[in-house]
Amino acid sequence: MAAAVVEIVANACHLDQEKVSHVETLLSRFDSLSTAEQDRERASYVVAAFPLFFGAAAVVHGSNGYEPQRIVPWSTNCWLQPRVIVCPGSAQQVAAALALCRFFHVKFSIRGGGHLQIPGFTSNLDGVVISLGAFDRIKVAEDKSTAEIGVGLRWLEVYRRLEEHGVAVAGGRVPSVGVSGLLLGGGISFQNSQYGVGAMGVCNYEVVLANSQVINANAYENPDLFWALKGGGPNFGIVTKVEMNTIPNQIWTEVRIYPLTAAGQLRAALMQYQDAIETDNKASLIWNATNDIILIVYFYCAPVENPPVFRAFYDIPYLTSFVPPGIRTVYDLVQAVASVNEAEPTIHEFRTMSSRPSLEVYEAIEQAHAEQAEALKDVEGIALTTVIQPMSSLAMGETLKNGGSPLGLEPVGQQWFLARADWKNIQDEERVRDAVRKIVDAAEFAAKRTGVYLPYKYSNYAAWDQDPLASYGTENVRRLKEVARKYDPEGVFQTLQNGGWLLSKVGLK
Repeated sequence: MAAAVVEIVANACHLDQEKVSHVETLLSRFDSLSTAEQDRERASYVVAAFPLFFGAAAVVHGSNGYEPQRIVPWSTNCWLQPRVIVCPGSAQQVAAALALCRFFHVKFSIRGGGHLQIPGFTSNLDGVVISLGAFDRIKVAEDKSTAEIGVGLRWLEVYRRLEEHGVAVAGGRVPSVGVSGLLLGGGISFQNSQYGVGAMGVCNYEVVLANSQVINANAYENPDLFWALKGGGPNFGIVTKVEMNTIPNQIWTEVRIYPLTAAGQLRAALMQYQDAIETDNKASLIWNATNDIILIVYFYCAPVENPPVFRAFYDIPYLTSFVPPGIRTVYDLVQAVASVNEAEPTIHEFRTMSSRPSLEVYEAIEQAHAEQAEALKDVEGIALTTVIQPMSSLAMGETLKNGGSPLGLEPVGQQWFLARADWKNIQDEERVRDAVRKIVDAAEFAAKRTGVYLPYKYSNYAAWDQDPLASYGTENVRRLKEVARKYDPEGVFQTLQNGGWLLSKVGLK
């Protein structure tokens, strides 16, 4: 294996003959050690190898440049201490980094934007982090129908650069979320009803497989892998680039902030809205309730003033129009709401469930939110938020088209619920987790009692113990495992990858 790794690394990193000799010597020396010696010496070899091969693109614990890379993850409890963080500049260099991880049998994590709140998913202790931040190119097709997007980008920058071409894509709504993580989890966008989840807008993935081969996955090449990547997570390879269908950039939006006293009226309006979107595929709405206010983002995928689909909300008194009503671009909206989403670094906890639209579920969420906000009022820096994401049956139908996805979504109107907490000190983690769990438990209890419960759990909203892949259904999990075995027969992404929603862990939680 050493000779094959030398060839992969030498070609990817453009090593001269002297460096190639160093590579051969280092790998041969490690290869000659006994298993016990390899276990004892592995860390020192890994720390020596990556800077030798990747130069300044690899930083080791304690070196200059390490700390800024270590604290990239969004949630501070994910600021772990890997031995090496490597930032490859090409798919071939990702292949080389992966080959070295396989050779040394060292744990690795893949990091795009790092916008996950679960420790160990995008970093690790004592292993290697392969950071994709250098994959920051965008190339729009000559006819502007598609755009190639590097997975190291975050969505605000994607929209800014696409706006220069007068187009957008159905991507993320939060400015700092990365491209790869959102799409590998399926991805909620503003345009779900019209185009399905974000991954349905991908027409090609560039993927580095476990054997370091770089391939494409699309409707014609490796179509089984193409299907699996539309929500199947990090189980099959490392995605380095996506090609997405572009969409029109002109939209209508408004963001209103309401007092909590308007909650009853707003819930009733929300139920009317969820009926209305069954015949209007251009509307989107996000409900965010905090301890003090309710913030609702209204979005319409066309330059239409005051769309009738939101009629039920228009006469409800509100505190302010945080983003005034008007026709703008997707970039304008995401930039405007950036201040709501981006604050100083804290710890985050997510938990999710889904159901058909239900006034009883929404009332249960409000009551549980109030109870747990009171229970956590002495926690330093606490911010408790409940998010309701209405999804139409039209959105579910779009997600079944073009080969479908592994998500297992039922073709009915529904809502995806997120309970979220942000706070400062790790010693409060158990209390906060328990409060978030109680909010979701209350929503699930109400949904099951009234017969509207749905099993699906959106993986990008899921808590560490929720097992979202299992919610895709037995048949889809079977197919996903079949694809994983085909493209990674040795199970590299199941055994050496440090974390993530892994197929090998489905059903174990």
